[in-house]
Amino acid sequence: MRTIVATLAVAIPLLTTVAAPAAEAAPSEVNVRIEGRTETLFEGSVLTDGHNVRAADSDPSAPTSGRPCDGTNGGRNPTPGPTPTAASVDAMSIVGESFDGQWYPGFDDYFVKRWGPDAQDPAAPGGGAYWGLLVNDVFTSVGGCQYELDGGDEVLWVYDAFGDRPTLALFSAAAAYASGPRPLTATAQLATPFAVEVVSYEDDQESVPPAAPGRSGSIPYEGAEVAPVVTGANGFQRVDTAAPATEVTGADGKAEIVFDTAGWHRIKATVGASGSESAIRSNRLDVCVPATGSPAPPMAPPLEGASDCAQLPAADRVREGEVGLAGGGEPGAGEGEGDASGSPGVGSVGRPSPGSGPPSEAPQVRIGELKLDRSRVARGRVRVSWRVLSPGVGIDRWRISSQRLGKKDTRYVSRATETHGSSATLQLPPGAYRLRLTIVDALGRSSSVVLGKVVVPRARRD
Repeated sequence: MRTIVATLAVAIPLLTTVAAPAAEAAPSEVNVRIEGRTETLFEGSVLTDGHNVRAADSDPSAPTSGRPCDGTNGGRNPTPGPTPTAASVDAMSIVGESFDGQWYPGFDDYFVKRWGPDAQDPAAPGGGAYWGLLVNDVFTSVGGCQYELDGGDEVLWVYDAFGDRPTLALFSAAAAYASGPRPLTATAQLATPFAVEVVSYEDDQESVPPAAPGRSGSIPYEGAEVAPVVTGANGFQRVDTAAPATEVTGADGKAEIVFDTAGWHRIKATVGASGSESAIRSNRLDVCVPATGSPAPPMAPPLEGASDCAQLPAADRVREGEVGLAGGGEPGAGEGEGDASGSPGVGSVGRPSPGSGPPSEAPQVRIGELKLDRSRVARGRVRVSWRVLSPGVGIDRWRISSQRLGKKDTRYVSRATETHGSSATLQLPPGAYRLRLTIVDALGRSSSVVLGKVVVPRARRD
């Protein structure tokens, strides 16, 4: 049985005094899930690397640039790489949220006290409610800035992690999942029973998470409530166990759900109503239900060919991590990079995150004629514009961010975001910046285009 004392090292994510080497590690795609007190705060794939992070309130002595969080903390790894805390900070920044933690120099790491709106509660019944960290369904024995991730790893932060609750996982029964990244999408037939299964990972492992996610060590879970997911305007997700569509798993961990409407359906498994759940919520399963008469998806992944699932309801869209480096790096080749100095260009936006939604065959957003107007840069004003050549499955939102140049470990800062339009005027303080445009489509797929560099002189006239 795990105790809070044992997890002070486990949940301590962040910081290092080791100087970063000249060569930076390549970013990796990992799945991040943050299960809060009553809602899922984030769930999706994030392209991330190890980078500096800074607690919001509890570490006033931290440098403005933050503390290193790249796996070299405390000499744990010889070279930097992506870490659970850095990846989760990236994830929360996408939905406009922050984290807080207590810095422990002896561990060269943070003890995480809050993700988003959910702070730990030392006075909660049963010895307090604290955040805990699992990787590939196993609690880690080192902090979230010391543990180094590999591509495809699954990061899970849990509120009240040490209350002897089983960790649930939800799969389509037809997937026959055994190992590797979880299948997070499935296809069901309209008005036909769709079989799912729920397994649990008991709280009896620690120290050495497996090299990849898997089913080993799990058992079927009886009594799990498989219910629809309701997504709020802030992107947080609640399991609606009061919905009539809720089904309960039997002794074999299985249940059957009937979908009466075509399109996307999102489900998760839990036990009990929000706020009094006796199990750690499962991953989300996104189910595509083609309309009657639509051709069945011909091959895996199961969403291919399901044209009537190409558009998610506006209030229930996927909130995924940026495929451009959330940690402050540059997008990879093939993502439409270019200097938007006024010359026409074309970018293809919408590279999907593996397992997070429909494949790249779904129409993608295409943009061109990117322009960066520096004519008023002496006043700190820069105008950015572009033209949508093809909206693909629809544009959900766009964001323009700036990265301060000439300083180490600076990250992109959001300067403008909107759900419509194709231009923006930015007001920048003096300094040199790299600008980036990120577009998220209606399927939650996102990608970034580097617009170019601007220099705002220090002598400004209003």
